[in-house]
Amino acid sequence: MDACVSETTSERASTPQDAPARYDALRWIRWAVVATIAAGFAWRGVRYLGQFPIWGDEAMLLLNIFERDYAGLTHHLRFAQVAPLLFLWLEKTALLLFGTAEWSVHLFPFVAGIAAFLIFWRTCRTTFPPIIAGLAASILAVSYYPVRHACEVKPYAFDLLCSALFAWLALARLRNPQQSRWLIALVAAAPIAVFSSYPSVFVAGAVSLVLLPQTRFATWAQRGWFGLFNAVLVASFLAHYGMVAHQQIDVQEAQRTREFLQTYWKDAFPPDDLKQWPLWLVNVHTGNMLAYPIGANHGGSTFTFLLVLLGSAALWSNRQRSLLALCWLPFGLNLVAAILGKYPFGDSARITLHLAPFICILMAHGAAHALDWIRAPVWRSRLHLELHVLLLGCGLAGIVRDVVTPFKTEHDRDVRRLARDIVTHVDPSEPVMLCHQRDEELLAEFLWYMRAESLPLCWQSAGVDSSVQSYWLVQCSNQAPGATAPIPGWKISGSEVRCVPPENAKIPPMYCRWVHMVRD
Repeated sequence: MDACVSETTSERASTPQDAPARYDALRWIRWAVVATIAAGFAWRGVRYLGQFPIWGDEAMLLLNIFERDYAGLTHHLRFAQVAPLLFLWLEKTALLLFGTAEWSVHLFPFVAGIAAFLIFWRTCRTTFPPIIAGLAASILAVSYYPVRHACEVKPYAFDLLCSALFAWLALARLRNPQQSRWLIALVAAAPIAVFSSYPSVFVAGAVSLVLLPQTRFATWAQRGWFGLFNAVLVASFLAHYGMVAHQQIDVQEAQRTREFLQTYWKDAFPPDDLKQWPLWLVNVHTGNMLAYPIGANHGGSTFTFLLVLLGSAALWSNRQRSLLALCWLPFGLNLVAAILGKYPFGDSARITLHLAPFICILMAHGAAHALDWIRAPVWRSRLHLELHVLLLGCGLAGIVRDVVTPFKTEHDRDVRRLARDIVTHVDPSEPVMLCHQRDEELLAEFLWYMRAESLPLCWQSAGVDSSVQSYWLVQCSNQAPGATAPIPGWKISGSEVRCVPPENAKIPPMYCRWVHMVRD
């Protein structure tokens, strides 16, 4: 391989008088790496066991999964949702086997998140010098978005897993061009990845382009495996699109969904005016997409971007062109999809989690290259140790925050509390009537918790069975409710109103009233 393993200046032999101090510093650095990675595992465990409340996007997917069988999940999904088929089937399996608890529906994303990090860690250890391997693994271990999406009912953890898997196999193939097993593994991984993660095709395409020059020196058998990998990749993409993707949004909703994407993700698609492209590209690459280990939009990830650029320059100057191409080609293919209006680029780390391994690798090379500028070995080692201490601090701070506030927003916490409080009042034999016409008029997360509790829900338009002696009337709206209108033949035996804070400043609060009605 033209460059996956290279010796950095900080790995060079030191003078005899520096040896004891350097050995001591390296021992502390190793312990700091171990502690940081352990903090990353602990953070994921804390977040998973904390059973964070289901939030809106999760609830929309869960409602689809809850009400359908496996075959039904190949068709149009409500609430303008799209998700790869294997992810949907795994979540359906979790619901059937383990029920509707948060730990159940978060189980497979959690496993995917842990597996993604383990694969990435192994890739770094077997590919890069210790300084780069330790930095790259530590950054991914304590970055917020890989941790968060390892405990959510969204396919983003599978995006990271598939990306880490392709990176591992591609780098192993570049290191061992005489072995065919890595190409065979790519053939086996391609259909699983495509059916588990939409953006995995960007990474798989990058792998194909990076490995293509190697085929000039490969055997005919290896060329056959490489050709089969590309054929399986394309066939899997077309099969998944034909079976699922184009059916998940019906014709009438397709236009509304496109308009929503162009509005909600407007900053993640290139501007129409080419003159605005330079500023847009700068905003995207210094924004939330590169929030590793932390960052934000509007330049909040500038430091990360500078490290990525420095790492890219270091790879180029060290003639590590294959690795540089593998890291940047997924960005390029994702950008092409954004230009075509097919998939967002940037603006949010969650929709670009498939780029996380390459961001961390470039950051690690950039940080190692910056450390090489420090001539004094003692100061270089101290700064290296301080970097790991900072990363460890990010992980510990994340753990403390999630222990103290085990919810994404107060809105999510209060919606779950509201639904559970209603359940404590309702007798299983009493119907629960919703004062709405359809699901879309209610908050998806509230409806999910009401459905998950197996309450006998019905709509007010359906009326009350004549044999029913009492029922509960639930009304939710963005305005404080007035007095409940009298219903002939029924009287109110109890009533309570709850105000749920909004998810963000753009959304009004939700007022929910539940009233116990008995026959007069």
